Parts: sequence; structure tokens; C-alpha cells
Amino acid sequence: MFVTDRLWDEAVVLEGDQRVLRVQSTRDALLCLKNHWPIEDGPAALTAKNVCEQGLTSDDDPAFARRAFIEAAKEADFRVNSWTSA
Repeated sequence: MFVTDRLWDEAVVLEGDQRVLRVQSTRDALLCLKNHWPIEDGPAALTAKNVCEQGLTSDDDPAFARRAFIEAAKEADFRVNSWTSA
């Protein structure tokens, strides 16, 4: 599917109902959004999918995908654990 990946400076750990997800790259985030997301059509989730897809095919800073993913996680009511907020 996506041969390249863009590692983040810091992983994001999401806690939800009986689920903990550790996401550390743009590809991880995109796969998580596509396969494990409770709100598929939320505005932040759709934006995060687009930003992640673009991030895997361009030279965009991986931090853009990380920030978009965190916003989607908040929209989906995950508890976001990270040393930094975005």
C-alpha cells in the first residue's frame, strides 16, 4: 500500500474504551484512521486522512500529519497522551 513512511519525533498514545493505540508515524496514523477509527466522517478525521496521505507522497513536515492526527483523536474522544501537545 504505502511503501514510504514518515516517522514522528514523538509517538502519540491514544486511550479509548478498552483500547490503547500507539502511533509513531504518518503511515501508522493513516492505517489507524482507516482501520480503527470510531468516527469515519468527522471533519478532523477526514482532514487527518488527507494530510497523512499527502505527507506520504510529499516532502511535507511529518509534524503536520501528527497535529492533524491529534485533532482527529480529540474529535473521536480519545484521551491523547504525549509529552508535547502537538
